Amino acid sequence: MSGIKPTHAMMALALLVASAGLASPPATKSPPPPSPSDAQAKRVGDAYPFDVCPISGKKLGGMGDPVVKVYDGREVRFCCGMCPAKFEKDVTASLATLDEKIVKDQAPLYPLTTSVVSDKSLSEKPVQFVYGNRLVRLADESEKAAFMKNSKKYFESLDKAVIAKQSKDYPLTKCPVSGEDLGGDMGKPKDLVLAGRLVRLCCGDCVKDIEKDPAKYVKLVDDARSKASAKPGVKPEAKP
Repeated sequence: MSGIKPTHAMMALALLVASAGLASPPATKSPPPPSPSDAQAKRVGDAYPFDVCPISGKKLGGMGDPVVKVYDGREVRFCCGMCPAKFEKDVTASLATLDEKIVKDQAPLYPLTTSVVSDKSLSEKPVQFVYGNRLVRLADESEKAAFMKNSKKYFESLDKAVIAKQSKDYPLTKCPVSGEDLGGDMGKPKDLVLAGRLVRLCCGDCVKDIEKDPAKYVKLVDDARSKASAKPGVKPEAKP
């Protein structure tokens, strides 16, 4: 055997066997990063304000708990797990359709006649867009950058304007969550702005209940406002 000269094939096989023991194990793939559309993504602005799925049009809650997704800060709620994929086929177009509905809903209640950024008077056709499920109106396109840079500040200004305008004839005397009298033993009410509406609560603890089903409380306030405006001698407000 010692007289046999190794061939090239035999040498290659020997090298392959020797290197096999030194080879590192195959790398395991790391899990993909969480999708930005997961419910855990950071929400900007308001919760989803409607009680129907933007894809199927079905009532939320009819098929179990709604599926909550966040798209670039925008919360959207779906009736079931199949609808987000349809929404995500063209997120830009889907959000644009949702924006149209939000503008129609919130425009009659918009509290300002001036830009929330510059305080300039708004024209008959102001620059308007939806950000964080809230309608925003500006004097011109150049103000958008300033709004985006400090949206929290301008949302606070919008909220103050809504509270100032709607508190004058707020239609409810009890907290819509707890049923407690507003301004009673619980002290000063907690004012929350949702979908351009003032929702007055007995305390901050009730906010979490609003978050669970925001559309329920939007409707409750709207119904109370409509009922109050229907009374003799009361000038009816524009309905959203």
